[in-house]
Amino acid sequence: MLNMWRISWRNIIERKKRFFFSLLGIIIGISFITSMLIADKTTNDVFNYYEQMYVANADYWFLSDEHTFSEEAVSSHLDNPIITDSLLALDKHVFFDLDDKSENQRSVRITGVNDQNSSLLKLPVIKGELDNEGLIITEPVANLLNKSVGDTIRFSNLGEAKVSAIVGYTQLLASPSDWESAESTSFRIMAPLDLLREWTGMDNELSYVRFQTNEDGEKLFQDLQNEFTNSNIYIQPVVADDLQSNDIGGLYTFFYLIAVLSMLISGFIVFNLIYTSVMERKKEFAIMKSFGYLQSSISKLVFIEVIILSLIGTAIGVPIGIWLGDMFMQTLLSVFEFDTVYTLNWKMPTITAIVIGIVFPIIFSLFPIYNAGKTSVLLTLKEATQTLSSKRQYLFRGIVGVGLLSFIFIDHFISYLAILASIILLFPFLLIGISKIFKPIFKMFFGYSGILATHSLTQQLNRNANTSAILAIGIAVILLLSSVIETAPEGYERDIRNTFGGDLRVTSEAPWSSEDIETLFSYDSVANVTPLTEATPITWETMNDESRQFSIFAVSKKGPILFEDIEKESLYEELQKKPSILLGKRAFDEWGGKVGEYIHINTPSGNQKFEVIDVVDTSHYSGYVGFMDEDHLNNEFGWANSFDMLLALNDKYKGEELQDQLWTDFNEHLSKVKTIEDEIKATTSALSGMNEIILIMLFLIIGLASIGTANTLLMNTFERTSEIGTMRALGFTRQQVRKMVVGEGLLIGLVGVIGGVVLGVILLYVTSQSTLLGDFLPFHIPLANIGVALIAGLLLSFLASWISSMTASKINILSSIKEG
Repeated sequence: MLNMWRISWRNIIERKKRFFFSLLGIIIGISFITSMLIADKTTNDVFNYYEQMYVANADYWFLSDEHTFSEEAVSSHLDNPIITDSLLALDKHVFFDLDDKSENQRSVRITGVNDQNSSLLKLPVIKGELDNEGLIITEPVANLLNKSVGDTIRFSNLGEAKVSAIVGYTQLLASPSDWESAESTSFRIMAPLDLLREWTGMDNELSYVRFQTNEDGEKLFQDLQNEFTNSNIYIQPVVADDLQSNDIGGLYTFFYLIAVLSMLISGFIVFNLIYTSVMERKKEFAIMKSFGYLQSSISKLVFIEVIILSLIGTAIGVPIGIWLGDMFMQTLLSVFEFDTVYTLNWKMPTITAIVIGIVFPIIFSLFPIYNAGKTSVLLTLKEATQTLSSKRQYLFRGIVGVGLLSFIFIDHFISYLAILASIILLFPFLLIGISKIFKPIFKMFFGYSGILATHSLTQQLNRNANTSAILAIGIAVILLLSSVIETAPEGYERDIRNTFGGDLRVTSEAPWSSEDIETLFSYDSVANVTPLTEATPITWETMNDESRQFSIFAVSKKGPILFEDIEKESLYEELQKKPSILLGKRAFDEWGGKVGEYIHINTPSGNQKFEVIDVVDTSHYSGYVGFMDEDHLNNEFGWANSFDMLLALNDKYKGEELQDQLWTDFNEHLSKVKTIEDEIKATTSALSGMNEIILIMLFLIIGLASIGTANTLLMNTFERTSEIGTMRALGFTRQQVRKMVVGEGLLIGLVGVIGGVVLGVILLYVTSQSTLLGDFLPFHIPLANIGVALIAGLLLSFLASWISSMTASKINILSSIKEG
């Protein structure tokens, strides 16, 4: 007896084209899964890397609610043996000495440190060395200023210094990469502390002190918290948390959604192959059982075929997926405004992809494997019984499909799954209906072959409908993502305009004086000036005792609108009654508690707990923020000063017109001027790049589904070998056969595209009516992407059907009739 592995191998390669397309589907599916898993892990690693680089080896830091504090106030504590290392830093806002650039574009924050080689700093040096004598700039700054190591940079009204090192991206020195971005974002460079003090005359001033401790650090932290209570200095743990600046949670959902779609489509291709193979070999299995083969032996034979297919597909697909993952990461990170480096995290994703690549074809093939073993020796089912059973099956399928479709009116996550299931169940009816509608058009273009194409689809209705349904689901999900990407900027803009608090946010290095406020009111363009108090950085604990860091804003009824809520007025009153806090949605989710529970916060007055009275919508830091009554933030929390002013402008004026005047009048202490338009642009800029990625994914998903179409048409062709041979014997030409198969493929693709658009619109409607997402995601149909889906769907379906038609047209007349 031949080895079962050899028998299985001969069986799967008997239909070479069908084997090739099935294998290609698995390879592409595994490639997508591998690349998305790698992108997920690598992206997470990238942001963790930069978080840890920012934190370095620091455990705690001294800060001040007055921007700077005296070095003498903390110097004695730095000699404590518990503190093993420390870093002194001073921030000062200055201007590059450039004649051809505006004040905004020339603004730069210099951070002076006492030791550029400190273990509490992580600076990825590209050129030069950290010699504690010169300036440290990032590569984008060096490119914009056309400077290299040893070149001199001049600062207005200060002095000049040579560049000693050029470094890669780090949060501490994050700078714009072009002059357009520099209009709204300041440059950041590093200098020796002594040099900066010499330039500015701030001989004894510090902005912060980072330090590292030994195992007794927690006790020292508690003692220092108590000691500095009610002073302008406070101490905080150094926490690796950049969620205020990086809202990438949706990316991970995107990665896994594409991976699941790829697996679903590839799994369907495998199911089609194995199921059709089993149906074709029913007589063969019956004969084998009559010679003594057991049910388990036949199932094992088919199981080995699936194993061989999955092993080959995985072996080829995983390396391609690693390459695609690298390409995808390059495209993805180019969306962000800063230059990042990454190390491809491929090992664990590759292992996971290998396991998935072997297991998921088996899972999708379990039914045909079982069905093969259950083959009856007496194949005597009557045609009438089959027809009756088929009619009952479709009637039941239609009733269940319509029932599940009613979930459109139910606002719950399960509705999406129910709608997808209903579309799959109803697709045979959609296929029949659209075939009848387009029958005259196909007759016009393909002649009698077009009529036969519409009839042929019903011979394997379930298989053809399922092929179209898979294409439809892929298109619908991508269209939903497209709509999110297209409408998100509008939602973000609306939220920003509703909660920004004014038209400009002006940040100072020192608390605003009454004279400064009078000057602001004197501008003709300014209608109102309101202080904005932001306590930052503040650390707190999640319900799982994990340390996090965010900002807390002071709010009041008379103050600027910083959040949105239906019960906004009553929330102001609740905040005023007792020290309590409101959380933005992202902060609330990260915290993990419930409204009415208490959150533990390291305040300038020590560790305290505050009741979370509600969760609100806000555009500030993408909702990763807290709000507290201004009096309680001052008295109980211990934060007294405001470094920001919100300016409301008269109707005739725009924020850009006021920027130069502000820099001129407050150049000694002004550090940032941000208009509401700048905030909108910064928030939405990355989304435009994401739309390009969505289009690529749309094309790839349709391409993968088209492989399924080609596979289905090949199966249909092989099953109808006798029929096609008879047609050829009756006078059908090869060209007419090709037209018939091409017509079938185009109909499958067309129904898939139409069904995908309809399903996409339904999902968009359900999402827009959702209480959770409806306000943010209005009902919007992405017409451009629908056009791409239509063109790509028809073109790729035509290509798939043309390949299958070439096989059909080559069927030998005599041999096919004999086989029949």
